[in-house]
Amino acid sequence: MIQPVLLSAAPPQSADDNTQPINRNLGLDGLRGIAVLAVMTYHFWPSFLPGGFLGVDLFFTLSGFLITGGLLRSMAGRRFPDLRGFWLRRVRRLVPAMILVLVLCTALALLAVGQLPAGLRWQWAGALTYTSNWMQIAHGNSYFSSVEPLYFQHFWSLAVEEQFYVLWPLVLVLLVALLRRRSALMWGILVVAAASAATMAWGFDASADSSVLYFGTWTHGFGLLLGSAGAVACADGQVVRRDRSQRARMLIQLSQILILCCLLVAFALLPDTSAIAYQGGMALFCVAATVLMTTLRNSGTWGYTLLSQKYLRWLGHRSYGLYLWHWPLLVLAQTIFPPQAQTAAVLCVIPLIFLGAQLSWQFVEQPILQHGFTLTLSRWAKNIAGRIMQVWNGATRSFGAVATLLALVLVPLCAASVLMASPAQGQLEQQLALAQIALDEEAKAPVVEEQQPQTTNDAQRDNSTKKPSKNDTAPRKYTGRDVTALGDSVMLASSPQMLKKLPGISIHASVGAQIWDAPARLRELKGAGELRKVVVVGLGTNGDVPAGTLEQIRSVIGAKRELLLITASAPRQWISHVNDSLRAAAESDSRTHIVEWDRTAPTVDDMARDDIHPGPHGGAAYGQLLADAVRKL
Repeated sequence: MIQPVLLSAAPPQSADDNTQPINRNLGLDGLRGIAVLAVMTYHFWPSFLPGGFLGVDLFFTLSGFLITGGLLRSMAGRRFPDLRGFWLRRVRRLVPAMILVLVLCTALALLAVGQLPAGLRWQWAGALTYTSNWMQIAHGNSYFSSVEPLYFQHFWSLAVEEQFYVLWPLVLVLLVALLRRRSALMWGILVVAAASAATMAWGFDASADSSVLYFGTWTHGFGLLLGSAGAVACADGQVVRRDRSQRARMLIQLSQILILCCLLVAFALLPDTSAIAYQGGMALFCVAATVLMTTLRNSGTWGYTLLSQKYLRWLGHRSYGLYLWHWPLLVLAQTIFPPQAQTAAVLCVIPLIFLGAQLSWQFVEQPILQHGFTLTLSRWAKNIAGRIMQVWNGATRSFGAVATLLALVLVPLCAASVLMASPAQGQLEQQLALAQIALDEEAKAPVVEEQQPQTTNDAQRDNSTKKPSKNDTAPRKYTGRDVTALGDSVMLASSPQMLKKLPGISIHASVGAQIWDAPARLRELKGAGELRKVVVVGLGTNGDVPAGTLEQIRSVIGAKRELLLITASAPRQWISHVNDSLRAAAESDSRTHIVEWDRTAPTVDDMARDDIHPGPHGGAAYGQLLADAVRKL
């Protein structure tokens, strides 16, 4: 008979587990270490570990598992949980380290002279109120294809977790009161988790940016809920005991190794923008992680032994600090270092990240966790007062005291000055905004030459797939007024120079434009009579080419128009396949041509720090490359 969940507390530790207290599972510490390593590697070298973003989902699952387990233990014997104590412990654990990173990293942004991070004031507001995910959604920020990544972009996940910490204890109390039995509670939570995952899958649209789904508390809350269901499953305190059959123990241990391998394979193979990730991939990853956590209940299992290695546990203890420090320091280093030295930027910043995490753990996080705010702040105040007296009395060897006092004064002042000076938009965003203004002004200019209307017979011939005759392919001298260009933010960044190189060109470029939208967009332009003799497509930066898309583009523009396909250049995994597809399309059709931007971009000396968007010099090279291609037709 299943006992009511409120009547089952975690039992005393068995003899097999007498090396560790029940509230410290070393295997889970190691799992934290793996999670933070995956996230950091994904941000440092995204092409090396394309699924490293799943480390955040692993963090979510761990949080749900541990938080719910602690709440259930506090509710044993039908007691109402100590919510005040629970929330106070969360504040002690999360807030001090976050404040330290906010202040120090904001002050360090002064090193990026002339390129201060944009939007810092609203990022601070989101961080302090734990609403960063909703702030980023409101500001239209993209996690996967942001033109300029936010300085504190990674705080979105902290916001999701904190919102869970605030709401979940109340929801759990209500569910326990309604469902009462452990099995019913577990299945109830699983149903809610399935609804969350289904919402993400249902809302996924391959033609749109998925950041809203990724940032959303509800749409990305299934990991926290699945971990909670796993904690309920373990609420009776049962463990894998040594007195169980050898076959059962072997099966559990093999399953641990198999699940660990599956998690690592997902880190290595599951892309961050794939449909699989959103339509069940992330949820299945969290399911596997939950099952693994429920088996890490005994120090004798292979999985526990592997995950409780010293270095993994060291990383796990400091995983929060490593997560906090790694992103702003990486963004800062990538801003300071030139685009050609981004590897050096990563290598230089890695030891600083570990140093910051260790100092935060030793001097801020641990003291407050062990002694609380009042005692820790009192000790800090006494220490500062002692150093002030040391300097006031002119004591010898007081350099350390002077340096400490100066840092306490100057660092907050520097942070405040950076906050005040932080622009609303970054340099690249400003460049793209100015480019858009230039395009809007060009569109308002009077048209000198009008296109001749096509007859019905012309339209029928236009849509024909019949190969053009030799006379049709005779060289023509085209100008900018013969060209319609469709592109993404790379073309938008280059549009002022394109207008100079090809006066009169009609440019339709926007941030985040996808190549699979090109046929519909070209069809609209054709219907409005705005499709000219030469069509340029500069897409592919933001996603792969779906099968048949290039054939649709060729069909829409007709056999008599020239088509120029600009190859893509970006540090993203699908770029090589995009360019192979573009070149294959050019080889199969005499009126389809390639513009080799991917070979020119590496020679540009003013690429943005994302190594995708060209500056003025790169835009001129982009425009010249296109102008040369048009004149060769």
